[in-house]
Amino acid sequence: MRSHGSTFVLALAAAFLCGLVAWQWREGNFNSLIGAPATPVGQFLYTSFSPATVKHIRISRNGTSATFSLRDDGWQASSPWSDRMSPRAAVSIINFTLGLRVEDFAPENKIDPLKAGLKEGATSIRLEDANHNPLAKYKLGRVTPWKAEIEGMEQAVSTVFIQPNDTHRKHYIYACTGDITTLFNDGLKFLRDHRPFYFNPVTLEKIRIRSQQGDLTLGRETPQSPWRIVKPLVLSTDPAAMKSLLEGIYELQAVNVSDRAAVTLPANDNAMKTGQIALGSFGSESEILLNIFPPDSPEAHDVKATVSNRPDTVFDLPLKPEPGLVSLADLPLSVNELRDPTLTHLNVPTLRSISIQPATGPEILLSRTPPQPWMIEIDGVPHPANEANLNALIQAITTHRAIGFESDAATDFSPWRLNQPFLTLRLLGVDHQGLELRFGMDGKGGLFVNRLGTPTVMRVDEALVSSIAVHPYEWRNARLWSLDRVNLIAIERRQAADPPLILKYKFIDESWKAECDGRDLTGSLDPDHANFMLSVLETLKVTRWLSPTDDAAANALIHPSLAFTLVEKTLNDEGDFTGFSQRKLSLAPAASPNFYLGHLSTEPHPFLIDRETYQKLAAELLE
Repeated sequence: MRSHGSTFVLALAAAFLCGLVAWQWREGNFNSLIGAPATPVGQFLYTSFSPATVKHIRISRNGTSATFSLRDDGWQASSPWSDRMSPRAAVSIINFTLGLRVEDFAPENKIDPLKAGLKEGATSIRLEDANHNPLAKYKLGRVTPWKAEIEGMEQAVSTVFIQPNDTHRKHYIYACTGDITTLFNDGLKFLRDHRPFYFNPVTLEKIRIRSQQGDLTLGRETPQSPWRIVKPLVLSTDPAAMKSLLEGIYELQAVNVSDRAAVTLPANDNAMKTGQIALGSFGSESEILLNIFPPDSPEAHDVKATVSNRPDTVFDLPLKPEPGLVSLADLPLSVNELRDPTLTHLNVPTLRSISIQPATGPEILLSRTPPQPWMIEIDGVPHPANEANLNALIQAITTHRAIGFESDAATDFSPWRLNQPFLTLRLLGVDHQGLELRFGMDGKGGLFVNRLGTPTVMRVDEALVSSIAVHPYEWRNARLWSLDRVNLIAIERRQAADPPLILKYKFIDESWKAECDGRDLTGSLDPDHANFMLSVLETLKVTRWLSPTDDAAANALIHPSLAFTLVEKTLNDEGDFTGFSQRKLSLAPAASPNFYLGHLSTEPHPFLIDRETYQKLAAELLE
């Protein structure tokens, strides 16, 4: 017969096992009873939550504790300050926690916690959900001596000691990827947002600025509309300058942040000297106002500032450029820095005529009737216009930027000699809508431009004016000649004082014969090189036409470094052979090493070709 004692022991054991089963059913495992196993190498410590579930963050280090909560207006701190948390710091902490990949681990009794930085100086981090339930709890120690190799990354990454404090996970110390230890230095001050502004650029409707250069207001009608200056003048803005302003305001960062109660700000009698940057958003009647107080001295590098939506905080903003920071000096805050500096906004495809009227020369008239090319009339004869010069002109007046604005209310243009312009451009489109640009030069050599009918005078640089060809001969087509190899008989090439090399050509079989100084050199001639030279001659283009009175060019071409004489058959209108003709091309070094001077015997104007073309023509032909 079974004893009552043994029956009681068996019943007790059964109850204990049932309790274990119930516990496992509730927890999913026995970790709460016997402790969780170590997270394997290569796995992440925390995988049970996403960044969006983190609503509260608690940090403590060296006796300083900070509590942060995510609200409608971003991450906010309730202690040790009542202020905005740096949103970048919050993102860094959450991403760091979710990116803790195990590189090595050991039981806690196998590692000295003091040497691992998990005692004195350790940072305790706790992430919570909306109901303050813990998502991750751990201590962050010092950086380990080891680096981790991450697939896809060129350089190895640092690792840190981590000791989880989550329930049932306290018995192991890990070496995990990542390092944000410096974020918690100096009493956790870097967790406080050092940037006065935190906004969505897409929702901005208005920016109001008061600076030493004056007051101005920028605005736009919709989030998709371009920004415009609306006060003191209605002007288009420079997209690059607006991008710089918006990015600069967003990234503007204090070198130090203090509590309002601990700082004495300048008295109210300096209020008019206070700079301001105010931001207004679509759908909001209020604005965020940054007040920038005058510097303590002309030599000061920082200035005090306050922002309206953080009344208990004072910022020390960098007044002058600082490495790694956006300073107030880096922000474009004046009308002239933000306005559009381009001369015109042409719809180039609609252009039909361009008039170039230099004060000391004849008018140059370019015109086109699509799909025909641009044409120019020279000495009563229409010619295709020089495409390179046309592109340079259009590029100049559509992309060159003013280097200064002299006036927006000019009525007397004589100070800039714009009443007697040295150059006038008139551009006319398909709808007979045109514009006229007048260029003037003052007594000091400064160059200025005014669009007729406007009171604005802009200063421009010499590169703009020099890119506009003002002589009719410069507008001649860049193609030097019409050369047809069908009618080519021979080419004589002479290099400096060497005897000429005579190349006889037959188009029928594309064959060459060569002779020099009475010797037959056909066997030494490379026909491929000869064909290449001929193709360069056929497509020869002038870089720039020069004046027929250019004495320097004439003197240089007296003794050419390379000369060609081409012998060609001549035909009448019916295609009958009438004889032979010769054309001579002479080339010589120019003052610039990038160009060579040239002259064609049938043309009055010398010209320039580029160095590369010259070298192709001078290439060796004989093996």
